[in-house]
Amino acid sequence: MPEKQLKTREEIVADFENELIELHGMTVTVDGHPPLEFSRDMEPMPQRLHFILPEYSTYTLTVRFKTPNKQLSKLRYKQSVKKAGMTLNSRDEHLCDSTNLEEMHTVTLPPETLPGGTFLRGVYPATSKFLEDDEPVLRCKWTIELVSKKHAPAIGGYE
Repeated sequence: MPEKQLKTREEIVADFENELIELHGMTVTVDGHPPLEFSRDMEPMPQRLHFILPEYSTYTLTVRFKTPNKQLSKLRYKQSVKKAGMTLNSRDEHLCDSTNLEEMHTVTLPPETLPGGTFLRGVYPATSKFLEDDEPVLRCKWTIELVSKKHAPAIGGYE
């Protein structure tokens, strides 16, 4: 069986940007634990954005982004985490009324509490969308892995 080809840092970063918006980082902070930060310059760089979170945990999500070429208005963030038609988590949050070119924008979203239980543990595909006036400007795919509450939060995706 051939070895899986690893993505370069540039290929990974390209999944989180386009000409309108650059996602520079996502930080998940679970109550009682150090923050988990996925950023463009982290070492080592995971092959995909993958957060491992304990069931029943309450966490906040912070997004850092720039708009390099165009000022965006009425910017929103939509997130959907679901598997086999079952929604684990979703949110629709206002980010800002207007962006300044090349300025780093940092927004911490309200806390969310994850569900739990033996049957809910597992890996869930997540989609984040940045929207301007209800029109998508960037869509990012990532993963949440829901684990037993005895496990500490972590970043995965290194395989």
